[in-house]
Amino acid sequence: MPGDRYGLLVLVKLLMGHRERHRTARLQDLATKALRDPRQAWVVSVVNLTIRARQALTTLFVLRPRSLRSRAARRHDPVTAPERGLTVLCPSRNRPAGMARLIRSVHRTAANPGRVEIRCYVDSDDPTVDAYRKVFASAARRYPDLAACELHVGEPIGVSAAWNVIAAAASGEFLVMANDDQLYVDHGWDRAFDARVAELAVEHPDEVLCLFFDGGQYTDDSADFPMISRAWYETLGYYSPGIFQQWQAEQWIFDIARRVGRLYRVPGVLVRHLHYQDYTAPFDATYIRHRLTADKSIADQALFLRTAGERRADADRLRAAIARRAGAERGRATADRNETRGRSEAVTTTNAKDYHDQALRRHYVAVIDAWNYSGRTDLARECAELAVSQGVWEHPLQRPREYLPGLTATPLHDPASFPFLARLESHHEDFRAEIAHVLDGKVDPVKHTVDDGGLIRTGAWKQAHLFRGGRWQDDVCAHFPTIREILETFPELTTDNPGVITVSRVTPGSHIMPHCGPTNALLRVHLPITVPPGVRIRVADQWLTWEEGRCLVFDDSFEHEVRHEGAEDRVVLILDTLHPELGGDHSGRLRERARATEEQMVSYLSENGLEEAHLREGRLVLYPDQELSDLALRHLARAGADRAELVDDRLRVHRGRGAGS
Repeated sequence: MPGDRYGLLVLVKLLMGHRERHRTARLQDLATKALRDPRQAWVVSVVNLTIRARQALTTLFVLRPRSLRSRAARRHDPVTAPERGLTVLCPSRNRPAGMARLIRSVHRTAANPGRVEIRCYVDSDDPTVDAYRKVFASAARRYPDLAACELHVGEPIGVSAAWNVIAAAASGEFLVMANDDQLYVDHGWDRAFDARVAELAVEHPDEVLCLFFDGGQYTDDSADFPMISRAWYETLGYYSPGIFQQWQAEQWIFDIARRVGRLYRVPGVLVRHLHYQDYTAPFDATYIRHRLTADKSIADQALFLRTAGERRADADRLRAAIARRAGAERGRATADRNETRGRSEAVTTTNAKDYHDQALRRHYVAVIDAWNYSGRTDLARECAELAVSQGVWEHPLQRPREYLPGLTATPLHDPASFPFLARLESHHEDFRAEIAHVLDGKVDPVKHTVDDGGLIRTGAWKQAHLFRGGRWQDDVCAHFPTIREILETFPELTTDNPGVITVSRVTPGSHIMPHCGPTNALLRVHLPITVPPGVRIRVADQWLTWEEGRCLVFDDSFEHEVRHEGAEDRVVLILDTLHPELGGDHSGRLRERARATEEQMVSYLSENGLEEAHLREGRLVLYPDQELSDLALRHLARAGADRAELVDDRLRVHRGRGAGS
């Protein structure tokens, strides 16, 4: 009886969701728990029955009459605009019935289905993949007048990347984002689309356009399911950014469209979105998956905010394409003004693939590190495997930001393969004596790490860089003259080497979380100086312990972590040497490394919406660009504040002189 009473209480609360004001996140969590609890299966069945009843009533009294009215109104409409080829793109999973409904509604309401093609991507591990095949076999028989209706079955690569796969196979002049929970309601939607494009082409002959159907359901600046032109797609070279796990792909497109002023409605066309959160679709397995992976939406949102620079760059590329496609008269009028900018944009376009590869790697690293830092190593591995499936890296455990293809990828290397290491090991006692003397002195140059401080979950990691960026660090080396004198005789460690020589000190109780080094062009050498019991390192999938005086050589572009469960500090001398397959003169690589620093500065400024950074009386002063400035001013205005600051991870808002909260 207690279970029955609880079930009735859950049922009542879920039924309240038919009223919009009750559809809260708490209600969604309650639905998720009911779906996962076999004892509450009857509750979900009853709720879904009421949702289906609501669907039927809405269809009977709202959607069907509207569809009939649109059919009657547009039956005799003349063709007044050129007909455009349209490709409907729809990744789907575990919803073959929804896919069948989408195909049926698209065909039934199109004035000319002969210029419409439908392409669907389904994961090869989808338990309903055979049902999808039957849906598309049936569609081929029932709707032979469609330009194409094809199913693409492939590896599970995520919705965002799946859109790119089917977009590459598309032949339409416009690519239409779709979902398996959509229902095309209004007849003649394709001719309404043609008319709108013809109207816009007068003002924008370049046809770099992004549109969306609006049957009156959107207000203010909202939009859903973008449709982009072939000119847009070919300029950027992709449909979806491919970096998101679930959400934000369409908002990426809309954000770029707003930046270039090319987002337009196709008014009067209703495409109904049957979504469980609106109680217009039953709760099903897809609902469970979305709710259980809601934390991915947080990661996607964080990634979306971090990638504003990439969207700004893509908006610039579209503007360049618009300028190139403009008429000769307009081109002559603007040629002188945009000459310099046009050259830089042409370079950006030429290197578009490299740019996006770098962006993908950089932001995947940020997301994976965030999962690892939060202790969600399962999600970190899942994210890494997704990146590999999208061609970002070749191995989920080797994830450098700077990747040189073609180099042998081996996590651990035999020290005997590097003859100079035997001579290095022979100086172990010299190194040990000087390091112990420095660490026992009054001035300790081994400071808390700055570059890698975010990798520390517990404890402390301290470093002193004797050599970095291709040169000795004189202020640090002043404390370690013997080590410098000895290592200067090792060209393998210092000549044309963009790596580091570092004294690394890890305190008891420390955990350096899983991470990958920045490049696969280097190998890392650890010469253990002091190694107490209870300290270990994992490289790829293998846990190891150091042996004092014996070098450990590994490729630190592979994932590695350190756990210190001992009682004394662990001290290691870290040295980098070039990958053995990078022979010859490497001065060019050093120059590339220097340029990479400048590129990182550009990336930091652009991604964070900054125009300028400089030092003023020892303090760093940052100036936001207009977009970020406007956003900050809006937030302050809404809060009624004139200043806001973070203090110990807490937001302190100042309202008026001397006020704070």
